[in-house]
Amino acid sequence: RNVFQHVRTPPVIYIFFNRPDVMARSLAAIRAARPARLHLIADGPRANKPGEAERCAEARALVEKTIDWPCEVTRDFSPANLGCGRRLSSGLTTAFELLGEAIVIEDDIVPHPDFFSFCATHLERHRNDTHVHALCGFNPLNRYQPRRGPAVASLHNSIWGWASWQRSWKDYRFDITEWADPAAKESVRAYINDDLLFGFYRQGFDDTASGRLDSWDFQWSYAMMKHRRVALTSTVNFIENIGFHGAATHTHHEPGWFRGLRTGPAVSATQQHSLTTPDRRHDHLHNLVTMGTSGTRIAVTRFAAGSATLTRFLAP
Repeated sequence: RNVFQHVRTPPVIYIFFNRPDVMARSLAAIRAARPARLHLIADGPRANKPGEAERCAEARALVEKTIDWPCEVTRDFSPANLGCGRRLSSGLTTAFELLGEAIVIEDDIVPHPDFFSFCATHLERHRNDTHVHALCGFNPLNRYQPRRGPAVASLHNSIWGWASWQRSWKDYRFDITEWADPAAKESVRAYINDDLLFGFYRQGFDDTASGRLDSWDFQWSYAMMKHRRVALTSTVNFIENIGFHGAATHTHHEPGWFRGLRTGPAVSATQQHSLTTPDRRHDHLHNLVTMGTSGTRIAVTRFAAGSATLTRFLAP
């Protein structure tokens, strides 16, 4: 059962590197969705990592073996290692210029089947809504009042299963040294208007701008904040991340709030969340889960998030 309008799967950008053991499930999800366009981005092996060239070659071979449906495939494979930040930023710039709009899935992201329909529907619906920066399929609340609409406007810009347009990506800059300007910080702080969330982004922007963090995604969120946009996040969590282990680039340890996290199908809505401004209640509950330490409090927050009545007791 699919509650979204039946539309063809949009172009998919698939990003992978050296983990063929992780890739099977994400590739199976893409294969089931059968996109007519598939754009592949892969970094090259690091010269100082024994066996990595073989793992990269195995990963590329697995992708080619999996593609058994009619689709146009474009490949952006780097022969040398560029690093996570440079490889993904340059690859996505090329991809969005080529495709115009697309779903983006990394090798350790396993989307629910309804994720593709969610993206297809909202990519088309909000194609010309310049205040919408991106679409996000990950929601750590599991469900946020889904009867009131399939998407909620958020300042959490998750890159665990997402989609966007060239019109948004053209504002992306890998170099965000402008963040050092106090006026830039104040503008973002005023827009976020939440000390906890601003603290999270400030740390990420600081580390990225200084070069301490080899990142591409904080720059993507900075573009959203700078231009005062929102990310439309699914009100049902569509994404499972299976990449938390030692071979990952950044996600080495699974966070405690992953306990109790689950995916599910889309829900038929009887209303529509306002999508013009950030939903402060949603983002506050999101903070309570992803920045919380009490398992009991996280479980209570998730339970309450599904109800408009109960969320009023936990969120301002």
